[in-house]
Amino acid sequence: MLRITLAVSRDGLLRRFEATGHAGADLGRNIACAAATVLLRTAGRECTARGIVESGSADQPGEMAMALNRSGRHAEWLRGVTDFLRRGMGDLQKEFPDKIALRVETTED
Repeated sequence: MLRITLAVSRDGLLRRFEATGHAGADLGRNIACAAATVLLRTAGRECTARGIVESGSADQPGEMAMALNRSGRHAEWLRGVTDFLRRGMGDLQKEFPDKIALRVETTED
């Protein structure tokens, strides 16, 4: 099971994400896992390009995390990324409920 947590601020901005596990035993060949990985990795790379990543890691297969700093300058852009990830991950969870577990939590900051 691939477990994904999206932490979103009260004003609707992504603050961090975490993904652990795999969406199936067929590592490297599972469409649900590949789709989630591409969505998260692309979001992470775009946030990095804008200089709003506080920390990030993908130290081993089956683990990926990113935390963002507060950047008012990119707030509207980040709202779009947040909505994109929520929709994409939500769709994956609905299509693959036995492979993807999504939790969206609200942060205080």
